Amino acid sequence: MKFFNEKRNAGIIKLTLWAMTLVVMLPFLWLVKTAGPNYLGNLQAIFHAQDGLVLIWLKNSAVFTLTSLLISVLSSIIGGFVLAVLYIPFRKTLLVLTLITMLIPITAMAMPLYVLIDKVHLHDSILGLIISSSYYPFGAFLSYLYFSSALPTDLVGMGRMDGLGDWGIFWHLGIPLSKSLWSIVTFFSFINLWNSYQLPKVLLDSPAHSTLPIGLELLFGNGSAVVGVLMLVPALVLYLFSQRAIERGIFSGAVTG
Repeated sequence: MKFFNEKRNAGIIKLTLWAMTLVVMLPFLWLVKTAGPNYLGNLQAIFHAQDGLVLIWLKNSAVFTLTSLLISVLSSIIGGFVLAVLYIPFRKTLLVLTLITMLIPITAMAMPLYVLIDKVHLHDSILGLIISSSYYPFGAFLSYLYFSSALPTDLVGMGRMDGLGDWGIFWHLGIPLSKSLWSIVTFFSFINLWNSYQLPKVLLDSPAHSTLPIGLELLFGNGSAVVGVLMLVPALVLYLFSQRAIERGIFSGAVTG
């Protein structure tokens, strides 16, 4: 009887998950259907329309995302390592400030960031957008939690007994033990930057400096589905490459706990 109950519960769970998956997939299926069966031909037509403006948006998005991604991932992981492992003054204060910054919605920070970027004369430029988008408090706090459990005090002490300094501990202990962390932070930071809409909407004015999410608004009803599918491809590819590392990072705490 217990076997049949477990089998029934497993069937209900699978049915529920498949139903939820279908609901989540409906917008994507609609997007693919709207893009048309001749997707490559439609994409090529969009690229050549409006004097190649979509290609400019794609280039702007690539430069903005990759540059901001490099800065945000490095600063987040190094910052989390410093907060978790090294002895620095006002550590708790910095953690609280990081947490508060993480909880503030980007909508509330858009106007202050606009004022700051305008003061340094970088308004309506990709450089100004990169500077204002490169901070990633969620990645820093996640890195702090990860290094707090992955690098216990005893392990750090043994490294110092072997003559390792702060940089040596990070290079020889922190990086080898945090491969899944790099994948997780990179993936979520990429998704956040690639789909960024609020800050580009506030900081960028001219269409020539826009990114793809802003371009979707300008193309609404005229090829937006084609560009929407194009925006999905990099995120899907990155997820496929980092899937195992992300799963290890998510479930490592449950396994070791």
